[in-house]
Parts: sequence; C-alpha cells; structure tokens
Amino acid sequence: MARRLVEKGVPFVEVDLGGWDNHRGIFPTLSDNKLPTMDRAMSALVEDLDQRGLLADTAIIWMGEFGRTPRINGNAGRDHWARAWSVVVGGAGMRGGIAIGETNKDGTRVTSQPYSSEDVMASVCHALGIPLKTTFTSRSGRPMKIANGGKIIQPLFA
Repeated sequence: MARRLVEKGVPFVEVDLGGWDNHRGIFPTLSDNKLPTMDRAMSALVEDLDQRGLLADTAIIWMGEFGRTPRINGNAGRDHWARAWSVVVGGAGMRGGIAIGETNKDGTRVTSQPYSSEDVMASVCHALGIPLKTTFTSRSGRPMKIANGGKIIQPLFA
C-alpha cells in the first residue's frame, strides 16, 4: 500500500506497526510477531521502490521517538531510553548499507559523534531538496524551523 501511495504522488506516507512499547514479554513479541512482520514489510518496500525507479526520489525513515533500555527489565521487557537510539534511513540519495555512530559496549551511552532527531530530520530534508531555512508558522503565530536547527549528517552523503 505504501508503495502504491508513493506511485500516486502522495508526499508523505506513514506505516505503523502498532508501537514498540514492550515493557514486558519482549522476546516472544518480537520474535513471533513484530520482527518478522517488519522484516518482510521493510524489504518489500525497499525492493518495490528500487525496481520501479522510485527509491532515488523517496526517503525512507524507520524510527521511534526514542530508544529502549539496553538491559532487560524485571518483566522481561525494555523501557524507554533517550540516551541512545537507532534509526534506519535510506533512499533519496542517502548512502545505503552503512552504520553511523557507536555506543559503548553495553549500549548505555553514545561514544562517537552524537546526532539528534533534528539532525536526522535535517538530513532527510536535505536528501529531498527541502531547504533547511524553511520556516512554518504555527496556528498561534509561532515561527518553527523545519528541522529546528538540526545539522546534516554528512556521512550519509559522502
């Protein structure tokens, strides 16, 4: 469905898998449901877009609003963790097949150049040719920068 919407010119498509708050029982939830579904959907979308020549002009972002704790909690789940998180981006001229950034061995803190969610948005906007100086005005009259001052993640474009 997402690919068909892109083919029809829909400028923004969101695909939702029902959330990732797995505060308990994370192992069967991920292995039996979430990860196989996400793997099939992600690979099919990328392959479909690529085969149809749409990947070069379409940015793909897989992300949540923050990371998850590096350690399993007492309910066999993971809680919210804002200190380090993962994002998958691709298409629209961004380099594929690379990992940018590192955490320490136990995943509790970033050890390389840190990037913010604003940096991710700035990079996606850049990939799509949207000027980072673009400002929108909220209904209350407040000016809002498109990526809130984020910086382009250069290794995505090197």
